[in-house]
Amino acid sequence: MSYTSIAFAGFVLLTLFAYYIVPKRFGYMVLLVFSYAFYVITCNKYVVYIILSTISTYFAALKISDIADEQKEYLKLNKETLTREDKKAYKASMKSKQRVILVACLLLNFGILGFLKYANFCIANVNLLKLTLFKSTNFFSLYNLVLPLGISFYTFQSMGYVIDMYYGNYKAERNFAKVALYVSFFPQIVQGPISRFSDLSKTLFDGHDFSEKNIAYGLYQIMWGVFKKVVIADRLASYVSGAVNAYESTRGTYLLLAIFFYSMQIYGDFSGGIDITIGVARLFGVELTANFERPFFSKSVAEYWRRWHITLGTWFKDYIFYPLTVSKTIMNLGKWVRKHVNEAIGKRVPIYLAMFMVWFTTGLWHGAEWRYIIWGLLNFVILTISTEAEPLYEKINEKLGWNGTVLQKCFQIFRTFWIMSFLRVFDLSSNGVRQALVIIKRSLTDWCIPQLSVIEELGMDVYELRVAVCAILFLFCFSMAQRKGSIRDRLMAMKLPVRWALTTVFAIVIVVFGSYGIGYDSRAFIYLQF
Repeated sequence: MSYTSIAFAGFVLLTLFAYYIVPKRFGYMVLLVFSYAFYVITCNKYVVYIILSTISTYFAALKISDIADEQKEYLKLNKETLTREDKKAYKASMKSKQRVILVACLLLNFGILGFLKYANFCIANVNLLKLTLFKSTNFFSLYNLVLPLGISFYTFQSMGYVIDMYYGNYKAERNFAKVALYVSFFPQIVQGPISRFSDLSKTLFDGHDFSEKNIAYGLYQIMWGVFKKVVIADRLASYVSGAVNAYESTRGTYLLLAIFFYSMQIYGDFSGGIDITIGVARLFGVELTANFERPFFSKSVAEYWRRWHITLGTWFKDYIFYPLTVSKTIMNLGKWVRKHVNEAIGKRVPIYLAMFMVWFTTGLWHGAEWRYIIWGLLNFVILTISTEAEPLYEKINEKLGWNGTVLQKCFQIFRTFWIMSFLRVFDLSSNGVRQALVIIKRSLTDWCIPQLSVIEELGMDVYELRVAVCAILFLFCFSMAQRKGSIRDRLMAMKLPVRWALTTVFAIVIVVFGSYGIGYDSRAFIYLQF
């Protein structure tokens, strides 16, 4: 059930009707019922995986929280009789119990995700090693596996909840239905954002009265998301796929245009889907975390990743990067390097090892293929070089005398955009790393004067090109305007006739210039594959 389909719109309307006619205290139960209905309609029997994840998450978090309460009560009752050593030993014992539960829950949930997503990848690589090293063709058979909808997203979200419980960030939710809704809330199940329990629970579980403001805000964001999806992303998709599929015979200029268009396509597709998600949630009075903050205005790769897929980035930072940098093993390795090799290198070891693991995992999360792993590691290399070269950059900027100038900022934005765009080629190259490298090489060397006839042959006629360019320019202007505050807030402050007129015009634009028609099959959101 695509988020841009009539069926989904009807499903949302039915859910809204049910949500606002029942007493507020039962609102979260309505959302739970419809969330599972959505998942069953979409995934049928694979709902068993999300049920298993929910049950293990609920009981693991509850047990960890109960152990913390038991510890607190015991220490309070025996504070006069216990020595410092006794308290320390008791705390260590209780923490060990919590750790066993945490590890078991993580192994179960990430084990399911890992098997479904990476089993065939591992088998294929073992078979390749057997062929390469031993010339053996006695291959292991691949499994017939299906990756359930949203499993990468709801697994990360639910495991973040359990990890937060282990660190004592808050108490476990004792209402099973509320935990089930947190894991399965239907607007975000497809592609996030990956919400924290402490944030989402503020508005998800409390019933909400019907609010014109929530409905208006939600509809505006949904319309903006649909615009980015059907007017920009889906329209650019034909040319991008046409150029990439014919990459061996396509001149570099047209491949470079495809790379640019793909950056616009994936942004329109992913951020558009997130806008629809946030908008639908807002219809129910539920506020989700923003996942994008004008990433194409970033002046560095590090800044880009603070603005793109924000919730995934913060998940990796909080649950992988920080724990690794302070782990005993990595800290001891850093001390050894400082003592036996070099002080400066030793200080960097914990940070760069943790960064390496984060980006290796990020690449692997995006897909069970080497091109995604290499994409992740290339991000790590670029970020490492950027960090180490920062003093050199400062000297160069001082000599150029353009520190803080508009020219410098424009150059940094241009540089960052194209670095990230070229890295995105690994997303496009379904035939593997070699295809990505060939596309990058040809796009940088085999240039020519572009001709409209060739662009048409690759999948985009003149009309579609004009619409795409105008839509991208409108997106740029809209993003520039957002720097001064929310467009929706300014729209809501306008008089009702003006607001209705602008909304109507924008709706007409979507209807007229959207990429659909008789027999049109809306393309699935790109991040569904991740």
